[in-house]
Amino acid sequence: MRDDDANGLLVEAADWVVCLTSGAATDDDAARLAAWRARSPAHEAAFREVAGVRSYAVVAKHNKKPPMVSRRAVLAGGTTAALAVMTVGIARPPLGLWPSFAELTADHRTAIGERYALTPVSGVKVEMNSRTALSLIGGGTEGSQGISLVTGEAFVTAEPLAAAFRVEAGAVNASTRGAQFNVQRLDGGVRVACVSGSVECNGGDRPIWLRSNEQVFVASNGATRRSVVDGEKVTAWRRGLLIFEGAPLSQVVDQINLYRSGKIVLANTALGGLEVNAIFHTSRIEEAVPQIEQLLNLHARHLAGGVVVMS
Repeated sequence: MRDDDANGLLVEAADWVVCLTSGAATDDDAARLAAWRARSPAHEAAFREVAGVRSYAVVAKHNKKPPMVSRRAVLAGGTTAALAVMTVGIARPPLGLWPSFAELTADHRTAIGERYALTPVSGVKVEMNSRTALSLIGGGTEGSQGISLVTGEAFVTAEPLAAAFRVEAGAVNASTRGAQFNVQRLDGGVRVACVSGSVECNGGDRPIWLRSNEQVFVASNGATRRSVVDGEKVTAWRRGLLIFEGAPLSQVVDQINLYRSGKIVLANTALGGLEVNAIFHTSRIEEAVPQIEQLLNLHARHLAGGVVVMS
């Protein structure tokens, strides 16, 4: 590639980084970025070069309120410093209103309402839910292979395998040599549900083996909560349904947020414990908020960017 071509792509890549850290990025912007990155290996390399500067992380600790940075600053000899001040916004976007750095650099991502299936290794099928990002992890011929679930939800079907297949989700590691299981990253932790076969889960306060129709929730502090579930209902999202029976509102909101722009937030933590019994169609997810208002006698305040505050 000629130098002027490479520089042109770096300029475009810097524009994208600035857009995504501006606070005004939308899911459409994220979709257009994904299409831009897929145009050629050179486009992908340019984006990773601009967004992937590693040394900015140290500087970012001292920049809690990063100012707006132009692409000229990125390209005019100050790449590291310019990206440093944008790190907080791209690593931890407020309310998840635009993709984080980890999502942007994931191997596979789905948009709102999109599902995608892949075969990372022979004998294993992974189905990605809406707004999900994951990366592939591998080992040697004698080692296990798997995926790292960056955000969202995935359903894994693993035929009998010689080496264990694992799913890393934060500090949780779920592995199997043959099972069907669901893994979801939530705001408060990670949920692993086994539909058939057996799954070993590590990362909580103790290792747990799950059998058919069992699940474990591993909280961010490492505490674990094991329960019996209906595997077909837990994975109803694969059929376009969200089924809740006595589920806490906090969990319901986490699920619904996968299928809509913006984010639903609860005005206080006490609301998160309210029980919900409902069925929502993911193709008509806009009906969920008024349904919850009616079911629980709550009030929803609609703000800019698709943010809904329930009180």
